[in-house]
Amino acid sequence: MTHAITMDAEFLSDGQTPLFIRRVSPEKYRAQLIFIHASLVHSEYYLPIALKWAQEGIRVILPDLEGHGRSQGTRGHLRHFSQHVNDIQRIYAHLHQHYSAPIFIGGESYGALMAYLACQEELPDVLGAILIAPSFGLQLTLPTWVYYVMTHLVHPLLPKLRPLRPLPVQGVSIHPDISRIIMEDRNVNRFYTLGFLVNLWKAQKEAKQRPLPHLPLLTLLSTDDAVTRNDDTEALLKPHHDLELHYHNASAHSLIADQPDFVFQKSVAWMARQLRAESLKRRPMGTLS
Repeated sequence: MTHAITMDAEFLSDGQTPLFIRRVSPEKYRAQLIFIHASLVHSEYYLPIALKWAQEGIRVILPDLEGHGRSQGTRGHLRHFSQHVNDIQRIYAHLHQHYSAPIFIGGESYGALMAYLACQEELPDVLGAILIAPSFGLQLTLPTWVYYVMTHLVHPLLPKLRPLRPLPVQGVSIHPDISRIIMEDRNVNRFYTLGFLVNLWKAQKEAKQRPLPHLPLLTLLSTDDAVTRNDDTEALLKPHHDLELHYHNASAHSLIADQPDFVFQKSVAWMARQLRAESLKRRPMGTLS
């Protein structure tokens, strides 16, 4: 399947913090995918796989979350994780108002966590969510007393406290060029505030306390993920009534960087099945195929 593809970008300005959004649009598309970037990076890193999705008739929306990439907002800081959930809801509302094609929501790592939280809200006409290495839990754990001091004592006084050294990128990808690009990219966030870290913990807790979303879920994990905990993801999602879960054993944390063909093939096949199922549900009673 080959489609003529256009790429453009704009700022979503709806009275709130302006968000930078890239769009990769085939001339004719059967669905739209809002895909949320991981922390550290921004939407530009997902253009290669967005082009592949677009060749299969999927219109891809790649936003920079508030405080990331080219979007406005305090760099690498969060007052509350709901800011980023709200970013997704704003983009969804814009698509739902102006375009009629079905919508999927997805993300990688932190972006997958935010996409999951957004899907726990009522979003009509969203057909499912693609969660790639979602950060429901981190491999790095802290003693209980350190967690308490950071969350309850330091954070209220110094929410914008930043580390003296940039955050490491080890474990993101098995390809050294990816790490080098991230380290040299001026638009990445490598000095996240304490407010961001505390709100990441709060978001992880919130995801585990809320009921599972009713949407179908595709989850892709790396067996050698040194950043996020697969056992936390499995414990949370395996009770889901409509979960498709796949692992890859030749990748670091970022499956999209290390195994884009695996992500592409699994996601395209899964979206096609959801679109067929939706088409059958909408078919009038008594209609023969």
